[in-house]
Amino acid sequence: MAEELQQLILNILDQRGTIDDSRTLTLPGASQPAATSDAQITILGALNSLDSREMIKYEPHETLSHVLTQEGAQIALQGSHEARVWAALPSRGAGAPVKPAELKKLVGDETAKVGQGRAFKNGWIAKEGDGLIKTKSEISDTTQEELREVDSTGTLKTGEKALADLRKRKLIIQKKGQWFTVRKGPNFSTSTAKPLTDLTVDMLTSGSWKSSNFKKYNFEAEGIPTSGGALHPLLKVREEMRNIFLEMGFAEMPTSSFVESGFWCFDALFVPQQHPARDLQDTFYLSDPIKSLPPPRDYYERVSRVHEHGGYGSLGYRVPWSDEESRKLLLRTHTTACPRARVQTG
Repeated sequence: MAEELQQLILNILDQRGTIDDSRTLTLPGASQPAATSDAQITILGALNSLDSREMIKYEPHETLSHVLTQEGAQIALQGSHEARVWAALPSRGAGAPVKPAELKKLVGDETAKVGQGRAFKNGWIAKEGDGLIKTKSEISDTTQEELREVDSTGTLKTGEKALADLRKRKLIIQKKGQWFTVRKGPNFSTSTAKPLTDLTVDMLTSGSWKSSNFKKYNFEAEGIPTSGGALHPLLKVREEMRNIFLEMGFAEMPTSSFVESGFWCFDALFVPQQHPARDLQDTFYLSDPIKSLPPPRDYYERVSRVHEHGGYGSLGYRVPWSDEESRKLLLRTHTTACPRARVQTG
């Protein structure tokens, strides 16, 4: 039915240009216009499907309507309580009057209780002795007729007073509904063929992808939620220790300098400039900019002197010092370079 309804909407738009009121549509297989709330919900599903492909655009309009309660639906099918009480009684002189206890057995306690009062009020029944009889040979069950009208249209032609009476009797309830104004969209077509969602090898080979209609990619759609995991026991211990130090007043050292100089990454940690870890296959060097800013001069000279000649109990590496090697910029290979530079420069 969904595709039939979509095709119906597109055909009407192709003929008229717009649909001013969706309540004038007749659903496939139905004999009356789609005036009920349920019918409009069905139409909304078709409109959303067409709108997602930008074939149509629609504007919603709110309206108030009424629907039957469970008791109201029963009355619309079987007749009102007062009509059922009237139908269970004999006419005057046509039989023995029905006593109230017998009436309850015939129509049920609830129908006998509610129906007697309204039947008396309408002048349909009367007391005779200790029983009840009907005083009218024919009646018009207005309540049943009104409920059937509400069920098919959502309202009453007689107006708000009659609706208020049915609401008071809890036979109907008020419900918000909606209807729609529909117009053509930028991708309007009378074809309901759904756009493709997958690009296949066959399409690429044959070239049919060039003339195929693909569904617009939704970049705002959320991905599938990932299943939650758990922290490793060592990570839990580390996090606990970290929180202890933070509570004692310590602060975490920033480690956001992902690009570092060869001096702070290697030389200041006394990694020799000829160490294989500094070769291209182990360390990634930047081509632009290629050199770093100079480190503090006095500290730089002390480090280079120990590297080249030794000191502080060290013999040094006894090889020439290269300023070019020390100033090269690289992707930091370890975080120890961060505290080393931090301690020295403050």
